[in-house]
Amino acid sequence: MNILVIQSGALDPIGVLGDALIQQGANLSIWLSAEEEAPPEGDYAGLILLGGSMNAHEDEKFPHLHQCVELIHQFHAEGKPIMGVCLGAQLIARAFGRQVYPHTVPEIGFVPITVADPTAEEPWLQGCPDDLHLMQWHFDTFDLPNQATLLMTNDICKHQAYRIGRNIYGFQFHLEVTPEIVRKWLATKNEWVEKNYPDLDQQVAEQLAHYAHQSARFAEQVANFWINLVPVSLSV
Repeated sequence: MNILVIQSGALDPIGVLGDALIQQGANLSIWLSAEEEAPPEGDYAGLILLGGSMNAHEDEKFPHLHQCVELIHQFHAEGKPIMGVCLGAQLIARAFGRQVYPHTVPEIGFVPITVADPTAEEPWLQGCPDDLHLMQWHFDTFDLPNQATLLMTNDICKHQAYRIGRNIYGFQFHLEVTPEIVRKWLATKNEWVEKNYPDLDQQVAEQLAHYAHQSARFAEQVANFWINLVPVSLSV
């Protein structure tokens, strides 16, 4: 099955999430929007939108954001599964009429995430460990769409994971990361992060040792569930 993946930044690849999807038989077509004006042509069974450093409303500086919103509307109308990660989750919220704006407190590093809806049927929620920590690197948050069900949360940023309908999922955290991806983010952090998080490198190195495997396992569970949302007629 062919899946369109929108990568808004060179440092934001699909990582372990992509590896798990490929193991389940997916063929990933990556649109690296900084280098290509339009996504690769094809007949796609699902859509994944990854992270990026821009705000979800910065269309004038990043024209592909408007295209992302159009693609979300298109895939939704066709009943195809959609997944958004960080910026991607914010773009889904925007596509469903909500605003994305600076959060009062940035989230950087591995932070605790808890299940917000114990009655949700997603198997990857049922198996969440009590000490689940997932990688964050974001300064914005968003209003939850009226159609959405909040699935995961924490005390810093309420809207961590949500579902719209039966096959659209948004994740504020970075479930896709590998240690290599995180280390590249650390190596390119801006002056504001350097100033306000002076011990970040050491803290994240310790967090990777504790939580990288747990995070990868979570991503695999989400990927295995999400890929099975592709309609049978589109899965070949």
